[in-house]
Amino acid sequence: MSLSFPVDTVLAILQRFPRPADELEQQALARLKTLDAQEADSLWEQLCLRVLLNPVYLEALWPDACSQHPEMRQLIQRLKERLWVPDAREQAENDSAQWVLEQGDAGQHDTLMQRLLSYLKNGNPNGGAPFAFLARYYTWRDVVVTQLVAPERTELTDRIFGLLDMQNKQWGKPYCGGYAYQGYARVGIAGVKPTEERLEGYGFMPWLNGDMSVLEIGCNNGFMAIELAGRAGIVDAVEYNPFLVEIGRITAEALALDNVSFQVADFSNWMPARRYDVVLSFANHCTIDGNLAVEFESFVAKLWGLTQDGGWLLFESHNVFGAGTGAAGDDGDLDRKFDIMECYFELQDSKMTRAFVPSHDIDKLFVVLRRRPQVLASVQRSMNLGEARKRYAYQGEPFSC
Repeated sequence: MSLSFPVDTVLAILQRFPRPADELEQQALARLKTLDAQEADSLWEQLCLRVLLNPVYLEALWPDACSQHPEMRQLIQRLKERLWVPDAREQAENDSAQWVLEQGDAGQHDTLMQRLLSYLKNGNPNGGAPFAFLARYYTWRDVVVTQLVAPERTELTDRIFGLLDMQNKQWGKPYCGGYAYQGYARVGIAGVKPTEERLEGYGFMPWLNGDMSVLEIGCNNGFMAIELAGRAGIVDAVEYNPFLVEIGRITAEALALDNVSFQVADFSNWMPARRYDVVLSFANHCTIDGNLAVEFESFVAKLWGLTQDGGWLLFESHNVFGAGTGAAGDDGDLDRKFDIMECYFELQDSKMTRAFVPSHDIDKLFVVLRRRPQVLASVQRSMNLGEARKRYAYQGEPFSC
């Protein structure tokens, strides 16, 4: 097999929407600039084999070709049938070697790889369905980064994308065009919301300690819960989507963590075994996929009941610039909601946090609250949404105590 790595094109793609805080991405960019030709071409051949013979990546990176061309559908079916039989898989790879050689040639017009790289280099992130471009862009980015500088993570990455593929086909209403909502630079997944960078912006990580118990409601694919487990004593994470929970479980297993627990559950019916020092509700008082739509006071009352005396609630909004009509994802009525919230929790501080991706994302309001000893029948609300959505820094030091 002989293929050439289009280094300049791949560099240009990775630099379109950079993540400067992502160490693996920075290492990948540096390596691309120093690769000798022989090593580069060998890596490109491995990468082409990885994506062009994996049904999950074929469908994620070339969705139109896979749906429109019978020969692609037949190839995908053959690969799926032979995936688990060693001899059959080897034969499928041998049978497809010439096809990979042809379609992996990025220098030839109208090959799969040439079309993909052209699209990722020049495509409009705002075009088409929400996240349609970015889902393909970040999938490719993750494959390239792990192939270049984290080969020990390629098996985990492939398993994660396999679970995202199952979610897309079996769950319905997947977030972010089927791509990962949460990212985790530690394992090579960029995500729409990069976990480490996101947590640094919230500012509470140094404040956590090994005596604290933490609950994350709606943990998505579990990357944030896993990162929190590096500081807290116990982290429990609840999520209704079983495919995302499995991503959290296999990632925690790969990182040898034993103090984070994932549960598949509908939060409105879930009953915990303990109360928690810190409860996280990040844009989960209703969900865009329609799988959670609890009446707001019932939701807040349950949060209060889950929190230890003197414990903390860390709350992230949906769209605080919305019309406030009560639609899913619309927190333009957050003042009204905080008339309720502050009967249960005392507002400590808040700040806006900026979106991470170049389209289809919004700035969010992050709020720090503390559990009241008793629920108050009424309270003079401290939240002023009009003022809060102008501030991108805390007014005080909410985690200094």
